[in-house]
Amino acid sequence: MPNPSDYDDKDKWMAACVPVRKEEGDKQDEAVATCLSTWRKHAGEPESKAANALKAISRTDDELRVGNYIVLFGGRDLEGIASENKNQDGSLGEFFTAETDLESAYTKAGMLYEDWEHGQGELGDELLGVVDWKTARVDDKGVFVERVLNRRNQYVQWLEELGWFDDGTLGTSSHADPKGVVKRADGEIMRWPLFRDTITVQPMEPRNLTENHIRAFKALGIPMPAQDDTANDSIPPEAEPEADTSAASAAGKGRMRMQLLKNRLTMEA
Repeated sequence: MPNPSDYDDKDKWMAACVPVRKEEGDKQDEAVATCLSTWRKHAGEPESKAANALKAISRTDDELRVGNYIVLFGGRDLEGIASENKNQDGSLGEFFTAETDLESAYTKAGMLYEDWEHGQGELGDELLGVVDWKTARVDDKGVFVERVLNRRNQYVQWLEELGWFDDGTLGTSSHADPKGVVKRADGEIMRWPLFRDTITVQPMEPRNLTENHIRAFKALGIPMPAQDDTANDSIPPEAEPEADTSAASAAGKGRMRMQLLKNRLTMEA
């Protein structure tokens, strides 16, 4: 491993570091991430955080419990920008509301599998852990859940070593059974039967993107959908949120809470 003190800028360091890490057995993404993290620590650069970052909550010898919002209400995702998918009315971006039905066979069973980068990366379909649906709770921002990750998994260990479960680098993206998805013409998601969840550094939800991603999009002239400022990287309090002034929103959140409670009682019975 070269010494970052021997290099006067990040590009030269990365050009020297990445090949060495790959020779030592790292995959390309692992080498880039390790070298970038090492340079940031050397240069005193702050880690770029996602607004809805996946953050560590607790650890045991076998388990790492992390959490963030699996669904954020409002805003629009990058459909039509990062993909070619446009809504029926020609608008860009899909969005969740408190009315969105998330129920599926997996939420009823109390668990969704957790993978890395939608199972499309070098890990393939390897599982890192599960979403503990018993922890799901609704507030004004969305639906917050905890995940239980396997600390014996080598990839989880590597992400921990990088500090990415603590510094706000990682985001998430939910999967739904495509046969059960229902959307309005304007992109509002009415039904999203949860199937799986993924840990990612390139989510479709802009509020799960890091500041670096957003700066890169803007530098390339890629339009970013307007977002309301409803997400942050803190763990939500256990207390009930303040009453919403919108009757429809309050009713939707009430129905979603009842759905979560019904599922929880079924699992505990």
